[in-house]
This record gives sequence, structure tokens and C-alpha cells, in this order.
Amino acid sequence: MSRPSIKSYLIQAIWNWCTDVGLTPYVLVNVDDNCVVPLEFVEDGRIIFDISSEATHELHFEDKAIRFQARFGEKAMQCYVPYKNVAGMFPQEEPNKGMMFSPASDEPDEEKLEEKKINTPVFSRVK
Repeated sequence: MSRPSIKSYLIQAIWNWCTDVGLTPYVLVNVDDNCVVPLEFVEDGRIIFDISSEATHELHFEDKAIRFQARFGEKAMQCYVPYKNVAGMFPQEEPNKGMMFSPASDEPDEEKLEEKKINTPVFSRVK
């Protein structure tokens, strides 16, 4: 079983803080094939979302991603953003109070974890 990402906890904490103090939580996303976002709003491979309660519907911080529904123009769309694609989280009103994340994701690599389990020596007690 892989450990959860610290990034997911930090993102939720910043979202909670923004919500508690009346600021608008924004998330900066590096878009790739793992994301489900409105591609017409992607610029230079990135998109910024307002993920406040007022701007989203059914916002969920899942184990590996943020999932929500939002309106873009007149069209509602289900969005899916893996935590490894989140480049930053900040309040719109005070962007310097947020956090940018390193491109080197803290997400555990499933293959590497499996390799470690296979190559780890097993010790037993001899009486």
C-alpha cells in the first residue's frame, strides 16, 4: 500500500484556510493527458481554476486527485486534476500567501515501490 501524498494534505489545508478567512482558492495546473479540463482555456500547458465553493459543484479531494464540476461559459464540465499536476495553490486576493510545488512530484511511484518490496532482504530470528 502506498503512502498518501503530502501535497494532497497541503492543498486541502490551503483550501480550508482560504475558505475560513474569506479568500478565493485558486489552483494552478500543469495540464497533460491525465487531466480532464476544458482545453480551450489552457495556455502554455497550464490552467488556473477558482475552486471555491461558489465556483464549483461537488468538489472532492480524493486520494490521488481533485474532482469537481464547474461552468465554463454556459457549459458545465466535470474536471479531474491529479495532485501530481498541481503546480501551485494560492488565494486570488493574496497570491504570495500560497504555495508553489516542485515539478518533481512527491507522489510515490508505484513501480518503484514494488521494486523496493521485491529487493528488500527478509530477516528472521534464529534461536
